[in-house]
Amino acid sequence: MDMFSAGSPVLMEVLLQDKSGNPLNVTAVSYRITDQDGAELVALTALDAFVAGAETADITVPAEDNQLEPGVARALRNIELSCTLGNTNQITLHAPYVIQVADPLVVGTNSFTSFAKAEFTALSIPNLTAWAAASEDEKIAALIDARAHIVQLSFAPLNSNVNWGQDSLNYIPEGAYDTDYVGNSNMFLFNGNLDLLRPSQFAALPTRFVDALVKAQVAEADYILGGGDIEKKRQEGLVMDNIGESRQSFRQSKPLQLPVSRRALAYLSYFVTFAKRIGRT
Repeated sequence: MDMFSAGSPVLMEVLLQDKSGNPLNVTAVSYRITDQDGAELVALTALDAFVAGAETADITVPAEDNQLEPGVARALRNIELSCTLGNTNQITLHAPYVIQVADPLVVGTNSFTSFAKAEFTALSIPNLTAWAAASEDEKIAALIDARAHIVQLSFAPLNSNVNWGQDSLNYIPEGAYDTDYVGNSNMFLFNGNLDLLRPSQFAALPTRFVDALVKAQVAEADYILGGGDIEKKRQEGLVMDNIGESRQSFRQSKPLQLPVSRRALAYLSYFVTFAKRIGRT
């Protein structure tokens, strides 16, 4: 799918062909434009400049219809063409494209890091073979997916005295204090769910924790892209794999399933909790 910079005009040259690639005898074209949710941005409009019998229809989408909402990194634009054929039959064609910001990774929204920092972080993590072989678009998609995996973990409140020494402004003499609300002066987690943090709250997280999140995100992205073959086999229950005469043995019990790879989890082990609490709301 074509991708263009948000806020810029887009010219789409749409081939007037059927699903088999055969040219259509089109005599008139009207079009409308919708977003990824089907909301109409441009109402049905006749393409007056279209010449009957042409092989393509040129649609220009003005810059004002390619704007992104604040905090949104990507959006879909779908050009829906209503074509009248020479025999007066109607056929509908679609020409979707994506608009995006320069870096579709929005820190605190769909990623823990920018793409440039992810590439920099990867330099300090060995054996990222799948990451190194991937394209930029593949890396970005994997990083977004990796962030979605990581926020499924439950994180312990980072204001506890285990993580803060008495020389820290976040030290609480009374000991740890839990809250269900985001935004208090010393608390930032909602039951350990990072996905509920606003970008401004994410920006206030401790540097040590953010660095761990970024490393985990890059490591998980490598795993998503195809790295960690041995770990994937172990997750499938493989306990023995002989190359000679190709013998495999699997455990009968189901291995522990985690939302992230073990390598990613290792970077977050200081901050993750697997404890469950029962309470009354």
